[in-house]
Amino acid sequence: MDTYQAVIAALKGTPVPDGYVKAAFADQRVKIHEEIVTAMNKPAESMTYEQYRKLLLTEKRIAGGAQFCNANKEILGAVSQKYGVDIHLLAGLVGVESNYGENRGKYIVFNALYTIAERIPRRSAWASKEIAELLKLSYAKKKDPFALLGSYAGAFGLGQFMPSSYNAYAVDFDGDAYPDLFIWPDALASISNYLVKHGYFSAPGFGEDSGAWKALYGYNHSKNYVNVILELRLEIQKRLNAPK
Repeated sequence: MDTYQAVIAALKGTPVPDGYVKAAFADQRVKIHEEIVTAMNKPAESMTYEQYRKLLLTEKRIAGGAQFCNANKEILGAVSQKYGVDIHLLAGLVGVESNYGENRGKYIVFNALYTIAERIPRRSAWASKEIAELLKLSYAKKKDPFALLGSYAGAFGLGQFMPSSYNAYAVDFDGDAYPDLFIWPDALASISNYLVKHGYFSAPGFGEDSGAWKALYGYNHSKNYVNVILELRLEIQKRLNAPK
């Protein structure tokens, strides 16, 4: 089954009409990025932990995390009060995912997913489903399906959600009736909602048996990813508590 037919099949029974899907696939902005194939075949998570840690647990990222917490103290506190997720863990997660909002991605999400579906057979079914979720999102919100920019893997926003995660877990926190993952209130609340729904409170603490560890692993199935976020969390906490 080709990508278009797979997306049509995935959207069967939803409000998204076939014509909407056809128009998206026929759009002149559809493009394949060969460099995405290279990136997907050699993700950072495949590094050894020491290599991965050296890449992400930098002085700049630790200092940036402390600065992020100080600059967003009010919204972090409000989100944490509602969802119960640790403030410093949230900072560590967005530090890794988007470097506190600085690195949001440069690819049109549709095209990133289309490239994966067309060029990486082992991920084709997954990418096709994510394209279906993207079109479901854009149709429901009356948005241009090519307007979203994100990572080479098709994730977008300050917390780098996949379209399926947006549809399932994104929440509106600022009260404008639209979950916008490019603003901190909605992004942090959506991340927290995701973590809670993936077992954040199933066991206390932050070790490998904790709910926090399990929830982060749900966010990205990589032990390196989880461990570096938890290390970054501790370093941010230490920096904030250090004598002035």
